[in-house]
Amino acid sequence: MTGTADAQDLKRFRFMFPVESVNQFHPFYIADQRGYFREEGLAVEFADAGGSSAAIQQVIAGNAEAALPAPSAFLNAVAQGYDLKWISSYQYANIFTLAATAASGIHSIEDLKGKTVGVSDLSGGEVPLVRAVLAEAGLVEGRDVRILPVGDGSALTLNALQSGQVDAYSSSLFDIAAIRASGVEMTTILPKEAQDFPANGIVVTAEALEADPAMFEGFLRATAKGVAFAAANDAQAFEMAKAIRPEEFEVDAVAKANWEAAHILKTPPASLADQPLGTHFVQGFQAYHDFLRQGTEEEGGLAADVDLTKALDSSLLEAANRFDKAAVTRP
Repeated sequence: MTGTADAQDLKRFRFMFPVESVNQFHPFYIADQRGYFREEGLAVEFADAGGSSAAIQQVIAGNAEAALPAPSAFLNAVAQGYDLKWISSYQYANIFTLAATAASGIHSIEDLKGKTVGVSDLSGGEVPLVRAVLAEAGLVEGRDVRILPVGDGSALTLNALQSGQVDAYSSSLFDIAAIRASGVEMTTILPKEAQDFPANGIVVTAEALEADPAMFEGFLRATAKGVAFAAANDAQAFEMAKAIRPEEFEVDAVAKANWEAAHILKTPPASLADQPLGTHFVQGFQAYHDFLRQGTEEEGGLAADVDLTKALDSSLLEAANRFDKAAVTRP
C-alpha cells in the first residue's frame, strides 16, 4: 500500500484484550484488516489475557505494549502504586448491568428485598457493583437479598431465570443481551448514575509512553480510524467482523444483540459528541472512582485515592485524530 512501511520496517506491537471477542472489539480488528496499523509502521498482534487484571499485568511485565482493561482494574493497579496511563477511552457505558425479569414485577433496587439476584460467578466483576447498589438501597446481602452464581448468559442462567430460581440477574451487557435474545424479557434496574460508569480503555505504562510517544500516537490514530469506519459503515463492519470470526456470529439473534450492546458501550455521552475520538469522560470516571472507594479491597474497592488528572492522559488524542475522516469512512 502506498505510504506504508515495508514488512521488515514494521514495529511489533502486542495488544492485550481482556476477553476474546471480535464482536465487542471489532474496530480494532477492522483497523488491522484495512491496513491502518501498517500505515503507522506497526505490526500489531492481538492476544486474550483472560481478564482485565491479567491484561494490565502483561503490560506491567513488559509482555505487551498496551492493553484494553476495565477501569476498575486500572484504578486498582494505580492505587497499588503502578505508574500507568489511560491514554484513550474506547467504551463509555458500564459494561455491567442489573436487570430483573418482567414477570418478577421488580422495577427498582428496593424491590429486591426478599429476592434472589443471579450473578455470573461470585468472583465476577459485577459482584462489587451489586453489593454496592444493595447497600445504597439499605439492603443487606444474606438477610434481605441472596446472591447466587448462575453462569454467564448460558443455558444454566436461562433456566435459573425462567424457573424463578433467581428474580434478577447481573452480568455484562453481552450476557444480558444473550438472555434477551433467548426470549426472556428483562428490565434494567441499575441506577442511571451507575449505568454511566465508564468501561474499557487503552492503558500503557508511563515509562513506555515517555520512551516512544510516536508509536502510541500511531496506534491510537489507527484505532480511531477503525472506530470511525465502523461507525460510518455499520452493516459492512458487521459483515467484516463476521468473516474474521464466524463462530461468534453463528446464532444471528445473539450476534445482533451483542452488536447492539457493543454500540451502547462505544457511544460517548452527549457532552463528548464534538470531542476527539478517545476523549475521556472525566465526570463518569470520577463518579466510578468515588463509588469504588466506598467498598473494601475484598469487595474490589480501591485501597487509596487515585489522582485522575495524572492517570487519565490526553496528550496524544489531538494528534491521533489528525486524519482524513471522509477518506477513511468511505466504504
